[in-house]
Amino acid sequence: MVSKTDGKLVLWPAYFDVSISKEDGRRLPKALAVQNPTLDQIEKACKSLGLNPVREDDKLYSSQWYGARGRILIDNKGPKAQVLKQIAEKMKPMQQAQASQAGQQ
Repeated sequence: MVSKTDGKLVLWPAYFDVSISKEDGRRLPKALAVQNPTLDQIEKACKSLGLNPVREDDKLYSSQWYGARGRILIDNKGPKAQVLKQIAEKMKPMQQAQASQAGQQ
């Protein structure tokens, strides 16, 4: 189990998912959240910010135990809310670019 003393933060896709309520685990305002965030997107955004992500595909988010979505561990480089916002700001353009590519095909 990861603890604060390990110097890592745990990121679950639910933190970034616009379709999930704050009560069910979303940690960002809807304006920053994205539709169906993937571990790949989160990992890529974390890499671009130099957070050294470690992917764990087999972990289950407690409020969504029925869907194995995995999690990402990153270096603790500040308050979690601030780090989540930085990651979301990187993910939003990525997802918009993917959507426009899918629309062109």
